[in-house]
Amino acid sequence: MRSSSIAALAAIALLPAPAAAQPMQGYAASATRLYAGPLRDFPVLRRMRRGSMITVYGCLRDWTWCDVTSGTDRGWIAADALRVNHKGRRRAVANGMGVTLSRFLFGTYWDGHYSSRQFYRQRQHWQLLSDRAYRPEWGEREKQEEAWGDTRAMEEQHRLSRERGERTGGPIVPQYIGKPYRFPDHGNASGPSDRQVSGPENTTKSPQSASPAQDPD
Repeated sequence: MRSSSIAALAAIALLPAPAAAQPMQGYAASATRLYAGPLRDFPVLRRMRRGSMITVYGCLRDWTWCDVTSGTDRGWIAADALRVNHKGRRRAVANGMGVTLSRFLFGTYWDGHYSSRQFYRQRQHWQLLSDRAYRPEWGEREKQEEAWGDTRAMEEQHRLSRERGERTGGPIVPQYIGKPYRFPDHGNASGPSDRQVSGPENTTKSPQSASPAQDPD
């Protein structure tokens, strides 16, 4: 009896491990943009034409954004602008089509893919935006106590700078807070690109000349 149990365990141990989920081939269903995160406020990595080939690694659990590669750029595309091959046809991504679920961890993703990019120099700015715009569909938050300390210090610095500007007429430092989530308008939406990234400004503005940013939509 004991020997048979040992033999059964040995047979199980020799079974091949489950294969890791394989990337899928996809296509851009319309002209769209590839972003450095699942939010159109993140930097734009590239613009894609309709029919552009895309490698799909996975999508968020609410099927709104997908982690893909286009050309040499790894980033996020809105799911409604993506089609994948399923049973011989191009279909919108959905559950049960073999597309795996992905999560977005800002620190891990950015450090792994964008450390050589120009916009990575403003990493704390984008970390703050990511923290403010976080949605449960992105997955569990990263345990980044040091990063949280940095963002809190940045917020405090912005607050003090604004107060000094209001009292003395000195420079006003804008507060970069992520907007509430809105599904992107692929035809007209624009975002900061790798060449021209929106970040903390160094120009001096008086309270009278400062004006709130216009919503691109």
